[in-house]
Amino acid sequence: MVHLERWQIMMGIALIGGLVACSAPTPIPTPTPTPLIAIPTAIPVTPTPTAAPAPEQSVATPIGPYGPTGFPPDVNPLTGQPVADPTTLNRRPLLVKVSNESSVVRPQSGWAFADHVWESQMEGFAQTRYTAVIYSQSPQQVGSVRSARLIDVEHLVDMYGGVLVFSGGSSNFRHEPPGPPRIMELVLAAPWRNRAMSEQQGYGAPYLVRIPDVPRPGVASWHTLFAVPSAIWQWETETGINQRPNLDGLAFNLNPPAGGTPTTEATIDYPGIGPKHTWRWDGASGRWLSWTDDQPDGDYLLPNTQIAFDNVVILQVPHSEADFLEQEGALGELYSVRINLASQGDGVLLRDGQRYAIRWNRLAAEGMLQLTDASGGAVPLKPGTTFFHTADTVFFPPQIAFLP
Repeated sequence: MVHLERWQIMMGIALIGGLVACSAPTPIPTPTPTPLIAIPTAIPVTPTPTAAPAPEQSVATPIGPYGPTGFPPDVNPLTGQPVADPTTLNRRPLLVKVSNESSVVRPQSGWAFADHVWESQMEGFAQTRYTAVIYSQSPQQVGSVRSARLIDVEHLVDMYGGVLVFSGGSSNFRHEPPGPPRIMELVLAAPWRNRAMSEQQGYGAPYLVRIPDVPRPGVASWHTLFAVPSAIWQWETETGINQRPNLDGLAFNLNPPAGGTPTTEATIDYPGIGPKHTWRWDGASGRWLSWTDDQPDGDYLLPNTQIAFDNVVILQVPHSEADFLEQEGALGELYSVRINLASQGDGVLLRDGQRYAIRWNRLAAEGMLQLTDASGGAVPLKPGTTFFHTADTVFFPPQIAFLP
């Protein structure tokens, strides 16, 4: 049962975002065969005043098609790309919980190096948070790191067979009488509890470090926690948990499938302070450029660049409130949000300047999400990185619009 008064409390401190200018909401379309069209490039990002390491390089041209099973040992099943050093795939992905609280934490560090990123709604349905999946590349830091949510505990750790890296989580340890288990109790009771690393559990440097004044001087202390992937992978090896998981499930093809609708822009406008996330197709790079609240997204580690992904996937997923409080205080009692990814539903894939109506399913308790067409055939992603949005279909869905 949704507690509407909690939503009203959150909305009392936020403005509800609108849709893309001059565009009405568009329901997920039925694909119609249309040719790929040329799209103008997006506005460049303002340079970030910091030095950055060069990312690890994959082999220039994927051979493919690959997946959804039978990936060669040197092909990353999360990107469909061969890697220069196949041993980088012999480790568990890191699922790093990254803040999206406001412009104060932007640009984030390290998420340009992620193979996948997930954006999901939190308690109150008025704000989102990221989970960055770090696997084939190893940035010097990722963050700022914040607390985990149910989507991580109930789905993403099992999906990727990964290590959950987070600042902590809500708990009933200090409540009398104790109520239903919250995030930390669920983490510590999970079969993968030895693959959880948080400051709340006592983990600090060299795995989780405090870096003040990033991305700008004077940032609040709760935004200063960052993960160090190289150190965490070393910890995995030392503790005997750094095995290569089975990541089969996605398919990749350099050639786009037929039946796409030419698209220059997509907006996912989450309720409340959301924020609004816009994707603009850049024909020059062949990628989707990321904009949050109409500001180009960068990475603190990569100056003079804008965040871009090869694929954007919008998943229509039922959301509900869990039976425990995620937050209590000045904003009222806000219940944790449950996002049911162990199910199936409709979605949209953006790739190569086109959009496709798709189906998604993940009916097994473990294992990767699968993307199909209406007849159940695998829909291939473009080889490269993928950004996933989860969009509520029940209570407070984001407004989704496409141009043209």
